[in-house]
Amino acid sequence: MDETRIELLGGARILEERHKSRPLERKTAAFLAYLSLEGETARGTLAGLLWPESREATARNNLSQLLRRLGELLGEAAVEGRKTVRLRDDLRVDVRELVRGQLSWSASPGNELLAGLNYDDCEALEDWLRATRVRVTALQRKALEEQLRLEEREGRMNLALEAAQRMLALEPTSEETFRHLMRLHHRMGNRDAALRVWRQCEEVLTRELGIRPSAETSRLAGELERQPTEQPPSVHPERKALPLTVVHPSVLAGREREWAKLEAAHAARRPTFVLGPAGVGKSRLIGDFARSRGRSLLLTSRPGDINVPFSTHARGVRTILRQNPGLVLEPWVRRELSRLVPELGPEPLLLPGTPEETARLFAAVLHMARQALKELDVLVFDDAQYSDGSSSELSFYLLAQLEEDMLARRFPWILLSERTDESIWKGERIHMQVEAGLAELIQLEPLELPEVRTLLRGMNEPRLEEMAEDISRYTGGNPLFIVETVRQLIETNSLGGRFPEGLPPPGRARYIIQKRLEGLSPEALRLAQLLAVARADVGLEQAAEVLEVPVARLVEAWRELEETALVRGAWFSHNLVGEAVLSELPASVHTLLATRLGRGGPAPGA
Repeated sequence: MDETRIELLGGARILEERHKSRPLERKTAAFLAYLSLEGETARGTLAGLLWPESREATARNNLSQLLRRLGELLGEAAVEGRKTVRLRDDLRVDVRELVRGQLSWSASPGNELLAGLNYDDCEALEDWLRATRVRVTALQRKALEEQLRLEEREGRMNLALEAAQRMLALEPTSEETFRHLMRLHHRMGNRDAALRVWRQCEEVLTRELGIRPSAETSRLAGELERQPTEQPPSVHPERKALPLTVVHPSVLAGREREWAKLEAAHAARRPTFVLGPAGVGKSRLIGDFARSRGRSLLLTSRPGDINVPFSTHARGVRTILRQNPGLVLEPWVRRELSRLVPELGPEPLLLPGTPEETARLFAAVLHMARQALKELDVLVFDDAQYSDGSSSELSFYLLAQLEEDMLARRFPWILLSERTDESIWKGERIHMQVEAGLAELIQLEPLELPEVRTLLRGMNEPRLEEMAEDISRYTGGNPLFIVETVRQLIETNSLGGRFPEGLPPPGRARYIIQKRLEGLSPEALRLAQLLAVARADVGLEQAAEVLEVPVARLVEAWRELEETALVRGAWFSHNLVGEAVLSELPASVHTLLATRLGRGGPAPGA
C-alpha cells in the first residue's frame, strides 16, 4: 500500500496504486480529516463526534466497525493505538501534507476540505468542520503564495500563474491575488490578459462587496495602461525595478526560421512539437505564436505529475471545464470523466483498470474536447515532458483521433513543447509521429553571436552591446541565461567596461544547471568538476590519470555530459556551467584537483 494516498481536499477518496480510486464514506472521511488535523484523539471523543445521538456503547461499536472497514481499505496498521488513536505517520493524506508544508498536497483535485459532504446530523462535528475549513483555506493560501513565489523565482511562469489562479478560486474577492495575476500576465508579455484581470477585479468587487478596487490595485492598472513597454509595474516597491525590455525583451531574436516553420505547420494543420533545453525560449516562442493566431488555451504538466496516473489530463479537463462553464455533457461522458474529476459525479468511477475502461475514458475525453474546444484557434501544451505515462498515452490517442478534425478546422491546431534536457524525457514516440508524417518537429538551439547582439540591442541599454561577445560566451547563447545575466549585471552596477571575472551564476540559470548536475552519474560529475577547475580543455587521458579511472569509463562519462547539453566540443557548452560547478565544489576537492593538474592555488572564495 506504499502508493496509497488519501485525498480530503475537494471531496474524499482513496487513490491507490494501479490507477484505482475509491470514494470514502462521509463519516470515514470525517474520521480521517479529524485525526489528520487534530492528531491523536481519544476513541470516546471520536465516537461522540460521529454518532452524537447514539448511546455511548452503540457509538463505540460503530467506531470499531469503522476502524475495521478502514483496516480493510488501508491495512490494519494505518490507524494506531487503542484508548487513543492516531494515523500512521507515513500514511499520505493531502490535508496533513498541507499542514506539514509539503508541496505534494497540491495534487488534490479541489480546494475545500471534505467538499460536498454534509454533517448537519452531527452538530459538534459540523461546527468543527466549519471552523477548520477557514483554517485550511488560510493554510492553502499561504502554501500557494509560497509556491507562486518559488515558481516565479525559478522562471516557471506558467506554474506561477496556475498557483495564482488557484489562490483566486480559494478567495474570489482577494485584491492581492488579482494583483499577482495582473503582474504575472504582464511579465509573460500578455498585457491584454493583465488588463482583463483588472476588469474582472472591478466587476467582482462591485458585485460581491459593493466597493471599488483599492488605490494600490488601481495604481497597478494605471501603470499597465500607461507604460506597456517601458517599465514593469510592481506590487513590491522595495525591489529594484528593471526595465521591461530586460525582464521581457520585446525582440524575439534569432527565431525567424522557427517562426516560419510554425507558420507552415499551422497552415498545414499538422500538430507541432517544439523541443529544446530549459531556457532556450520554447514557452516564449509558442506563447507569442499562439497569441498571433487568435484564440488559444494553455495547458501544462508539472514536475510531480509523472508519479500520479492521469494527473496531467485530470488538471487539463478541469481547466477546459472551467473555461466552459455552460458546457452540457452527455450523461455517459460526465460519468466517464468522473474517473479524472470526481466532483462530476455523486459516485465517481475508479481510474480505469481494464483496456475496456481505458477505451471508454479516452472516448469520453475526445468527445468533451471536440465539444468544448471547437471555437479555439490554437491549443498549447507546455512542458509536456512532465506528463505521467497514462496522460501521455491519452495525448497520443487524441492526436491520432483529431487529425481530420484539425485539417477540417473543426478542432484547434495543437502546439506542444518539451524539454530535452530532463532525465525523464523520452522522445521515441515524438520521432515516430514525425517520421510517419503525423506531426512536425522544431528543435530550438541556442542563439549565435549576431542573434545575441540583436537580443541585447532590443533591451535598450547601449552598454550591453559592448559586452555581447562576453555575454554570449558566458551564457552559451541561452536566452533565459542571457536575460538573467543582464539582470545581474544591472543589479550589481557591472555594465560597461570589462565583463566581471568569475561572475556567479544568476538564480534561475544556476537552478537549471544544478538540476542537470544532480542527475549525473558520480563519474560524469567528477569529470565536470575537473573541467571546471582546469578552466580549459583536458584530454581524456590526462583526465583519467588525474581521476585515477580507466579512459574507457571516462568515454561514457563524457557522452553523458554531451547528452545533458553540459559540454559541447572540448569543454563546457558555456562558462555558466563551469561557474555553477565551482560554486558547489568543496574547497578541499578544488585544491586536490588543482594540485593534480599542476595548477595549485586557493579555491575560489577560499
